[in-house]
Formats: sequence, C-alpha cells, structure tokens
Amino acid sequence: MNVITEIEKVDDSKEPSSDNSSYLEKIYEPNIRKLLYRCYQCVRCSGVCQLSRVQSFEPSRIIQMILEGFEDKIIDSGILWDCLTCNTCLQNCPEGINFADIVRMAKYKMRTSNGQNPDEYIAHKGVYTTISEIMSEPHIKPERSLEWVPKECKTSNQGNILYYVGCLPYFNFEFENSDSIAESTLKILCQIEKEPIVVLKDEICCGHDLYWGQGKLNAFIDLAKKNVQRIEETGATTIITACAECYRTLKVDYQNLFEDFKDKFQVKHLIEYIYEKWQNKKIEFKNPNESEEKIKFTYHDPCRLSRFLPKDSNIIENVRKIFTHLKEIGYEFKEMAHNKSDSLCCGVSSWMNCNERSKALRYKRMLEAKDVGEIMITSCPKCKIHLSCLQNDYEDISSIEILDFSEFLVDLINIIDPIKTLEEKE
Repeated sequence: MNVITEIEKVDDSKEPSSDNSSYLEKIYEPNIRKLLYRCYQCVRCSGVCQLSRVQSFEPSRIIQMILEGFEDKIIDSGILWDCLTCNTCLQNCPEGINFADIVRMAKYKMRTSNGQNPDEYIAHKGVYTTISEIMSEPHIKPERSLEWVPKECKTSNQGNILYYVGCLPYFNFEFENSDSIAESTLKILCQIEKEPIVVLKDEICCGHDLYWGQGKLNAFIDLAKKNVQRIEETGATTIITACAECYRTLKVDYQNLFEDFKDKFQVKHLIEYIYEKWQNKKIEFKNPNESEEKIKFTYHDPCRLSRFLPKDSNIIENVRKIFTHLKEIGYEFKEMAHNKSDSLCCGVSSWMNCNERSKALRYKRMLEAKDVGEIMITSCPKCKIHLSCLQNDYEDISSIEILDFSEFLVDLINIIDPIKTLEEKE
C-alpha cells in the first residue's frame, strides 16, 4: 500500500536568481495598481463572482481599495488567498481586466514582501505542491513508474508526438484509479498513431499549481526551464495532454516565458486532437447498441479550458460538436444550466481552498448534473477528483458517474481504414 507522509515545505520567498530575473519580469508586475487603471467600477465582477455566493468576497471593492492607494492593506489582509481564480469575472469585465492574474501576482507579493505562509489554505497538507517544488530543484531527476502504460501500447523516449501525462501518477497514491485517465489517453493515441508515443519516465510537473495557487513563481520558472529542456531532448514537436491545467500552462504560460516555445512545439489538448482526427476522417464514433438504454451524459467545462484561453480558442465549441454528433447517432447529451464560459467552478483551484465553502459550490454543480444526465464528463483531473470526493458526503448525488473525456471516448472510437473504405465504395 502506498503511504503519503507530510513533507517539509520549501520556502519560495528567496530572491530570484539572476537566471530567473529576466523570466520573472515577463510574468510579474510589482505595481498591481498599474494593472487596474482601466477599471471604472461597474461592479460586474462582484456580481458574477462565484466565491461571493458562499462567503463575503467582492473583487470590485478590492480593486477600488488598491486604486485608492490601499494596496498594502489588501496584501497584508491575505484576503486574496481566498480567490478561486476561476476567471468568471474576466468573462464579464467590459475592460478585460484579468483579476485572476492580478491575484497570482499578489500571492507572490504576499509571500516575498510579507512573508505570508498560506498553509491553512492548501489541500492535502501541501503534499502534491511540495512534490512539484522538489521537482523544480536542478539536481532532482524523478523516476516515475510506468506500470499504468497499457501493454498493447508502444512507447519511446524519442519521437515526434509526446504525451505529457502531468502529475496523475502521484494522485494515484490517494485517489484510486487516477491512472485511468492516463491509460485511456494513451490507448486512444496508440490506436490512431502508427509511431510509438513518447512517454517520459522522468517527466516533471508543469508548475500550474505553484504558479496560480501559491505564487511560487521562481519554482514555476525552474520547472518550466527543466521541462522545455527535457522535451527538446526527445525531438518531439507535438505535445498532447488530457489535463486542462497542463494544457493552459504549456499553451499560454510557457509561451509567455519562452518566445520560441510556440515555434518549437504544437500543444494540443486531447479534445483538439480527437476533433481534428474526426474532421479529417481518420476516426469515427461507434453507434450505441440499440438494445441498451440511451447513455445520458452532460459536460462540465473546467475553468482552464472555458475561461483561461485566448479568445480565438474554440475548444469548448469543438468538444460540443463531438457531443452533438454523438447525440445524432443515438447518445443523449444535455447541457447543464451553467455551461461553456458560464460554467460553475468545482471550487478548488490548484489544490487550494478545499473547504466547506468550496463543497457548497461543488454540491450545486452536482445538482445541475443530476438534473440532466447520469454521467458527467470533464477534462480536468482535479475537477473529477473533487466532484467525485463530494459524492462520499451526499447520497442524493452519489449515483452520478463522473468520467474524464478520455475515459468516456476510449471505447467509442473506430479507426477508419482508407483502403477498406475505398473498396466498400467500389
């Protein structure tokens, strides 16, 4: 049996090394007030704030105090540790003020300038974020078990397509079957691709939780540098991930750090990969068994896919095109009351704030799912973990099956053989 013990936390309040200073300037603005000048106090952010539904939290009031010169008071209060960084406010801000980004910078400031330690906010005694920090150290080279890799899948440490697994193997210590997401994703990739898929035994965390949750920007930069170097060594040009947080981090945050990252690597979420293969007629989806009852499912949009991507991203629309097609061939897909960019947050961001308030948000989300389906699909491992965990506390929502996108589709894909298709046409 795997056992997790509490690990001593690593302090990120140290001054950035000279190697990190130039990178830090790209992702951190010490004058937070400077980022808020466009705000004209329409108060929409407070009106839509998901956290404000379960506790007193007013983004507009916080912004007003910073603009009036009371930034130090906000920093000293520590109130910004409460923010879910769900970015619902950004979706409704007429000036496009990214409050979650401001909170991220404030967290770094709260740590480095004020010496604040948010241990009480960090879920699971900080075990998972501590693992991430340890991996950021230059001399640390983790060796992860690849026992989850399906026997029929050919993998390699060199190749064109890399499956970025993320921290899923570590979650399996505490959350059963976390490997199922990684296993299902790799099964899909191995079915479609003829070449072996790159899966690294020494892969490290992308740094998402340190970046957004704890304001440990130096550790994040160190992880990013190590990741880029390791991926370059594989020769991969395409990076595929099934994790919403890894996708946002690689797709946006790494590109903010490294100007040539976008030129070197094409980052795809599994949703994008499946959609492209389907559109290019490389795959098709199996019709349901007519003798069986219709599969009724809905979809929970993770914050990082629905509110944290550039405006030209169409990932939340494309996943629905897949689901609409499944509905046309006999499955039953229904939207929850809140969906797409209006989706409700699972209440836990970056292993932060797993408490009674976040449970209230999760419970409301689960009730929405219960109203429309028997299966809830999502594309974020943490959403799946925390929504599933809540089912242990409430019997009325325990019947809902929660699956990752990869787990739902792994057995619904057929590979289209172009030769066979041509013969059938003739």
